[in-house]
Amino acid sequence: MRGALALLCLVTLLAVVAPSVRGQVVHCSTGYACERDDDWQFEEPDRHVKVVLLAGSIGAFQDGPYAHLIHDWCGNVEIRNLSRVGFGASQLYGVFQREVLRHRQFPWRDSSLELWLLWNGGLNSAITSARTNRFIRRAFVDAHARHMRVVGLSLTPWGAFDDTRWDGARALETHDSTQRIVDFVMGRGAPGELLGAFAGDRGAAATAAYQPEESADVRVDLYDSDLRDRAARPRDPAEMRRIVSRDGRWRHAFGALPDETRTARLDADATRLSEMGRWFLRSEYRSFDDVHPNRQGHRRLAELVCPSLPASWQCRCP
Repeated sequence: MRGALALLCLVTLLAVVAPSVRGQVVHCSTGYACERDDDWQFEEPDRHVKVVLLAGSIGAFQDGPYAHLIHDWCGNVEIRNLSRVGFGASQLYGVFQREVLRHRQFPWRDSSLELWLLWNGGLNSAITSARTNRFIRRAFVDAHARHMRVVGLSLTPWGAFDDTRWDGARALETHDSTQRIVDFVMGRGAPGELLGAFAGDRGAAATAAYQPEESADVRVDLYDSDLRDRAARPRDPAEMRRIVSRDGRWRHAFGALPDETRTARLDADATRLSEMGRWFLRSEYRSFDDVHPNRQGHRRLAELVCPSLPASWQCRCP
């Protein structure tokens, strides 16, 4: 039964993100993801803000995707959607290298244009936050080095208690890893700590505050937004305390703390675990699983992003 359900989910995913219709490549400049084409070009000369979107399967969604809505609402913008189903941050960075930085016909020298990277990737690698942040940073640095500006969209709410990544006390680790990626995109916290073992990529600035070249010019927090289920009913705190206290990884991490400190940590983590459902995608915005927004969810996402976009994009937000 589980195998049949997994197959059904895969078929559904392919249906909503498939890059072609009846054998024809979808018109990419309207914000839809499409098949790889190393010789692609922007096609709308009257739109002077050229945007490249990099995201995973959420960005590659076909049924009213947020990128298409932003393209419709922002009259000076043309979006090329390079999103890829199943790609984590490192793979999306590879797409950015191949299809943008090394692109033979990208309009780098056209001074009449604004060039932007719209980043919404990392959910497919959310469990490995330091490595994900490493490649997000690389994308931002490389974009700025080529005089592109960056809109950083954080990860969106995701998760469900029947998802093994959110099972028991492991949910604390999954949430914290997701939050560290959100924080890096939003320019919060200490970047060296969020990069972990990859802090050395920053060279002499390893312990310094965020540098302009590694920071998004526009940032939108979609994780702590109207997309999440703030009204989710908490689970029993006493039961959550029992689950956390018996978790081997939690005991290994905090078992050596003084009793008073360990007890305070246990109480705090039990409360967090009790309320974890409030960080999941709202049910009315879910598609076929706990990760992917449906058409309504994409519209709400676009509505949240639109007011933060630059005036040069000429957006008329609903």
